[in-house]
Amino acid sequence: MEDSAGKLRSLECELGLLKRADGSARLSQGNTRVLCAVYGPAEVKINKEQCDQATLEVTVKPESGMSSPKERLLEELVTSCCKSTALSQLHPHTALSITLQVENNDGMLLSTLVNCCCLALLDACVPLSTVFSAITCGYTENGQLVTDLSAQQEEVCESVLTFVLEDATSNILTTYAKGAFSIDQLQQSLAVAEEASKKVTAFYRESVERKLSKDAEH
Repeated sequence: MEDSAGKLRSLECELGLLKRADGSARLSQGNTRVLCAVYGPAEVKINKEQCDQATLEVTVKPESGMSSPKERLLEELVTSCCKSTALSQLHPHTALSITLQVENNDGMLLSTLVNCCCLALLDACVPLSTVFSAITCGYTENGQLVTDLSAQQEEVCESVLTFVLEDATSNILTTYAKGAFSIDQLQQSLAVAEEASKKVTAFYRESVERKLSKDAEH
């Protein structure tokens, strides 16, 4: 496996493609592709209503078949990122619903879900305290660090770590790890993730600017 620390697979995005959603995005990171729709703030069911903030619901749908505990875990991780950044207290007594559809999974699915979600929230003009991005890193059996892994690379890595970082401060919002790794490896992968996340947020900016320019033309 070649050294690819800090390298990212190609990023492609389309914003506002779902007309019935308040915001939407389709994001491809390499061959992994996710579609996200954001609805709200909208009316909330009485039994889920919160008087001090919006009720946030995240649903992750697999490529095919029924949802499993894997999707439940992904929902929890994405929800934690959104709750840390969405200024939900601005819209109490409402609901904010986020649906993520996995269209193709070729590795680093959590990162793609998180990044697609952030783009869809931006498209929906949901107020955020900060933009956030996710980077996945892995260590091979010989200790080599690889970023933005494919499914095949994930299979052979001794450990896989995903960091969700704030844009302005690089503070960690969420970390998810599988496998065994040392403190030095954790620090090294975090440093690489911080640099790589800047490329992702720059891509966000370009995508939003391109969408706004296109809207202005019409």
